[in-house]
Amino acid sequence: MLASRRHRLRHFLWHAVRGAWNNPQLTDEAKAFIRDKGWSPPDDRAPMDAEGRLILDNHSGEDFLYMHRQMIKEVNELLAQLGEPQLAAWPSIPRPADHPDFAVPPAWTYSDPSENDATNTAMAARLQRVKSDGYFDNPIAIWEAFFTRPSNLAQLSLGALGNMLEMTIHNNLHMRWAREPIGYMPSPNFDDTRAIDSKWDAADYDYLGDTYSSHVNPIFWSLHGWVDSCIDRWAAANRISDVAWVGTWTGKLEDGWTHGAPEAITTAVRRQAMGAHGHAHGEHGQDDTDLRDMEAIVQKLGSCRVIRNFYDLLRDPD
Repeated sequence: MLASRRHRLRHFLWHAVRGAWNNPQLTDEAKAFIRDKGWSPPDDRAPMDAEGRLILDNHSGEDFLYMHRQMIKEVNELLAQLGEPQLAAWPSIPRPADHPDFAVPPAWTYSDPSENDATNTAMAARLQRVKSDGYFDNPIAIWEAFFTRPSNLAQLSLGALGNMLEMTIHNNLHMRWAREPIGYMPSPNFDDTRAIDSKWDAADYDYLGDTYSSHVNPIFWSLHGWVDSCIDRWAAANRISDVAWVGTWTGKLEDGWTHGAPEAITTAVRRQAMGAHGHAHGEHGQDDTDLRDMEAIVQKLGSCRVIRNFYDLLRDPD
């Protein structure tokens, strides 16, 4: 439903901009360019500081939780209009062998042509570990227990919870349930002179390890349904009936949206999803200014080599 280039770019940029915002390699000129396009995070909110340390008190984690909650809500609204079933969340993280419908896809020999042999070998080894039964026991089950225990949730702000969820269990679940992709989309960090090739807009590019494609994969919605349930657990643990959101950044504001309660799926993407234009991709005949702006920002970030993706956790030491 959200396989169009327009929404792929929006999802990719939302993650890329906030992930790079405090990176010292992101130049002031690049930041000014992004601000001018309306894509800077409010109050310069970012999940990590310049040293790559997680920030727990700036509401960036709320942005993460709010944006994905809105995506789920709005996709469910579109599905209802189409007479389709609603998205189903995981009630708990599927244990090895307990849920055949959510079996962990096998690891593969990582072979990104942009990487050297040593890096590919190391990433393949890390992938094997992330997908192992032992990795479920430690750390995934430990993380899940921590994030679902009311006494822990009562000690955390919602923003702290969001950042901790994103950078631990969430990113690892993306790679644990990733299947071998149909190819390796070149990172703009490695090829910063061209826009993302349109061949990666194909519906079968649904790699969970890439923010350009992860939301096209059905597992994304089950996984994020579980993440979303942590908001309700947090609210219950803190005896909060109505969350007073501060972090509500979903990307550039569209006309009619407000900072207090922006949507996550633009009108143009909604029209495409509903087939309003009668085209397979539904992008013909529209004003493409937003597309050109997003493509330009991708190239600007790439020129600073600051884009980080889910699969980059395979570079990190255990």
